[in-house]
Amino acid sequence: MQCTAYAHLNDEKLKTLKKFEDEFGTILVAYEKIPAFADLSEDEVKTVQEEEKKLGKILIAYEQ
Repeated sequence: MQCTAYAHLNDEKLKTLKKFEDEFGTILVAYEKIPAFADLSEDEVKTVQEEEKKLGKILIAYEQ
């Protein structure tokens, strides 16, 4: 599972995106680049799993 977030575009980049939308007759959605999953040790994975249980949520570790 990978989570994505909409990209934060400045006015210039947004203008370019809208230009392409008009040219292609489509809607384009920009997303932030998804970082790679973190390579955790077994102990780190266990710690994350314990926190998941406490929170009742799924946690995903990404590289910085």
